Amino acid sequence: MRTVQAILIACLGVLPALGAACGVAQPVAGLRALAAEAWYAEPEAGMLLVATRELQDPLFSRSVILLLSHSAAGAQGLIVNQHSDWRLSDVLSGIESTADIYPVFFGGPLGVHQVFMLLRGSEAVPGASRVSDDIWFSDSRRVLDDLMADPVPAGDLHFYLGYASWITGQLEAEISGGSWLLIKGDTHIVFDAGGGNLWKRLIDELEPNGILVSADPVREEPGPRIARKR
Repeated sequence: MRTVQAILIACLGVLPALGAACGVAQPVAGLRALAAEAWYAEPEAGMLLVATRELQDPLFSRSVILLLSHSAAGAQGLIVNQHSDWRLSDVLSGIESTADIYPVFFGGPLGVHQVFMLLRGSEAVPGASRVSDDIWFSDSRRVLDDLMADPVPAGDLHFYLGYASWITGQLEAEISGGSWLLIKGDTHIVFDAGGGNLWKRLIDELEPNGILVSADPVREEPGPRIARKR
């Protein structure tokens, strides 16, 4: 069986193409409302990082990242919109091919020899840690085996190869430097629109193309008015 590292090297060059080929499974309501609530406060677990148009890093360009944790020691997260054509049985031993119904994503450039899980559910998941109200994270094989013994719907369990990480102050510097937009987390974005044109849909709401005014023009009467220099 190919090593995970070999799979990663082979796939890195085609990740943009994979992302373009993966359509959104179903419409996700509220992207515009979510974008309208964008803020630039202190990052925290459950928030989403959206790469700006200026971010050219080949591993993170056009990425949407769910923050798993944030503290004085740094931050960790998973890229949630880089869907791959990997199958779970390709990268894990002892997994039945029936488990291949669950999506496998490229989660980030670190720890690519590890598989991480995000599970959607309103109730506590034994052995998993809560990221937000209904998103749970685990890297435990025992948790994985329990989930496979009592399968959950394919739309509620995603797998990720690798993760992203920042040292103390690094993420804040990247946000202030214009690499990331920080927005409120959304479960539907993570589980229902994790591939395809998710980044473009978000960035078009957060950073519309064109030249924008800083405030709504004040009009004394209906219709546009243009003040000419004398």
